[in-house]
Amino acid sequence: MHNLLQDLRYAVRALLKNPSFALIAIVTLALGIGANTAIFSIVNAVLLRPLKYPDPEQLVLVTDTQPPSDETPADYAEYLDWREQAQIFQHLAAYFNTTFTLTGLGDPQQLWGARISANTLPTLGVNPIMGRGFRLEEEVRGSERVALISYGFWQRQFAGDPKVVGQSITLDTNPFTVIGVLPSTFRALNPVDIQTGQERDVWIPLRLNAEIAPRGLHFMTVFGRLRPGVSIEQANAAMAGVNANLQKVHSINHGARLISLQQAIVPQTMRTSLFLLLGAVGFVLLIACGNVANLLLARSTARQKEIAIRLALGASRARLARQLLTESLLLALLSGAAGLLISLWGVSVFVTAARALIPRLDEVGLDFRVLLFTLGVSLATGLLFGLVPAWRASKSAMHETLKEGGRTGVGAGQQRLRGLLVVAEMALSLVLLIGAGLLVKSFVHVLTADKGFDVEQVLTANLTLSSVKYGEPKQQALFFQQFLESVKTVPGVEAAAIVNNAPLAGGGTNGGIIIEGRPDDPQKRPIAEKSIISPEYFNVMRTSLVRGRVFNDRDNVSGVPVAIINESLARRYFAGEEPIGKRIDFNWDTKGTQEIVGIVRDVKQYGLDLPTEPTIYVPYLQRPDSGMTAVVRSSLDPASLVGALRKQLIALDKEQPLAQVRTMEQVVAESTAQRRVMVMVSAVFGALALLLAALGLYGVMAYTVTLRTREIGVRMALGAQRGDVLRLVIRNGMALALIGIAVGLTGAVALTRLMVSLLFNVTPTDAITFTVVPALLILVALLACFIPARRATKVDPLVALRYE
Repeated sequence: MHNLLQDLRYAVRALLKNPSFALIAIVTLALGIGANTAIFSIVNAVLLRPLKYPDPEQLVLVTDTQPPSDETPADYAEYLDWREQAQIFQHLAAYFNTTFTLTGLGDPQQLWGARISANTLPTLGVNPIMGRGFRLEEEVRGSERVALISYGFWQRQFAGDPKVVGQSITLDTNPFTVIGVLPSTFRALNPVDIQTGQERDVWIPLRLNAEIAPRGLHFMTVFGRLRPGVSIEQANAAMAGVNANLQKVHSINHGARLISLQQAIVPQTMRTSLFLLLGAVGFVLLIACGNVANLLLARSTARQKEIAIRLALGASRARLARQLLTESLLLALLSGAAGLLISLWGVSVFVTAARALIPRLDEVGLDFRVLLFTLGVSLATGLLFGLVPAWRASKSAMHETLKEGGRTGVGAGQQRLRGLLVVAEMALSLVLLIGAGLLVKSFVHVLTADKGFDVEQVLTANLTLSSVKYGEPKQQALFFQQFLESVKTVPGVEAAAIVNNAPLAGGGTNGGIIIEGRPDDPQKRPIAEKSIISPEYFNVMRTSLVRGRVFNDRDNVSGVPVAIINESLARRYFAGEEPIGKRIDFNWDTKGTQEIVGIVRDVKQYGLDLPTEPTIYVPYLQRPDSGMTAVVRSSLDPASLVGALRKQLIALDKEQPLAQVRTMEQVVAESTAQRRVMVMVSAVFGALALLLAALGLYGVMAYTVTLRTREIGVRMALGAQRGDVLRLVIRNGMALALIGIAVGLTGAVALTRLMVSLLFNVTPTDAITFTVVPALLILVALLACFIPARRATKVDPLVALRYE
């Protein structure tokens, strides 16, 4: 302990004696450690930290499996079957998301909500902070209407009134009694909600039956709590027996699959992205370590006399190496403390930018894992960059070093080591830059992908009609017809339409279809997206008609049932034949078959980087719906129309809210936001790696010029020209850079294959990226070599000959 304290005191004095060296080393390492701590904090919160529920390892998501999909929502009948027959669950709960129109408390507003089974809160182990949860009898249709509200809604709408329990709120024109307030830590149940940060304000009992939710109508999310001691593997094996029985009884090929709720919350692509980011910042730290190791090697050269004297006075080589290693560890710990501060700032910026894009970001913070990680990284860093310099510095006595290095005092071995570090830095930075380049190119391809519609000058807004006031399809159709007619009178509006699920807005509905004249197998029906639109929809979105016709006002309940299909459906299900005139049945609250009257271009529905699915469009007058999105094309700024649209809506129904008002450009930007954040973070790390590598090369070349000042002076005295000296220095530096680039290209070819799931229309070995990025690195390396080379050309031969 005495020796350790003595080493620490000496290390502090040594760093204070050379503050510029200490500052440069600490800042360099702090950037690397800070970046690693920040990304690990995010990985820890999103992937490693258990969910904030009691015994979270027992919570599982249960999905319906319908070949080829194994992630289909369940139907109500399945949920009841699983609950009755599967003995592996303590509780099995179900819910589905919905929206409510709140009235009677100021302006009407749309609330995000859900209908949940009575055992949902017990399954999660959550208790209301005020009031109570649902009772089983309240799940029966016809019982008293009750509701649970979120903590945020309680604070926002009731100012935290402790007497809120027992008060009545009006949802969709129906009165509901508030029976409880959920804690602020309670999060949305749906994995998709957790992924997007969407919060729910109101929960009401499920209240379903076989008539409202028949078998085959898949819309529910089911999750459960396993019995103690039952693993997910054992649970899936037990469910296989239940599935076999249900398939036999109901003549279906559906099954069920259980996965950890924590795993379900984070998609695999996001997991891959976060782990790749963690690997990327690890590379940044290695580059920083290389720079500091080079600094320590240079510093050890200046301390050779001191080291030789200490050896001559009896210090052992191990004792001397320990002293130098203590200095390195102290430097690393100071850098770790600074890096921790940098990470706090970095996490704050990242969370602000990606809060709605990555699940559980609000849980990011310092805990024992993060602090332990930072301490471990700091100590490992100190050993990594300090061990070799300490060993090199104590390896030989002063007279041996002088004999090897002559007047420079630097051995060839040390020079080779410094060069090797530069090669490694260049290689690592190239790998990071190529990875960032591939992501940037993918992002550009995503943004320029054919969307199938024109995003400019279009405003979107959601309208959800009350099931009480507009329960009949003809009432829904009449309301939207009147709304569209009134919107078209607003100055600046060129066209207006409605659609049940706007492109890229996060919604969609699909199901099996029957093509008239072909054999029908209920288990192998073709699958298609189903979209309800008004006649002007394709005009508003500027989606081209390939052939046939679009809908018109004659396509109503008294007209012939019709449909329009997209090119993908035509290619997949009508290859080699003409679809127009054929009849299809898609069993979606419609009677009989629909005649195909037109084919339109493919439209991206779920993501610009996702393939377009076969899609069927039907006219809203033949298939009305209570929830639609208005799309309005304007010659003015679309955002300027919001007030006018609300005015028209109030004139029709003063209790009807206009919700989620966004321009189509905002919708597209939000759909690509997650990829944009990943590209930006990768680009920042790539740029940081490039900067550190360039500084490392510059430092080595500048130090080399200093060491070779006398040699350069002799060369110039013997007739060497400035151009000769310039080429000499640049050649030496670029040799290191080119070796590093060659090594980096080999590593990039291997490592970028891990990024396949993150790329769009770009191969992991994209020729352009693998050409442009190395060329950029060569230019930067050339600049890093040119500056010290130019200084070398200004050496005065007379001064150089008197050097040392």
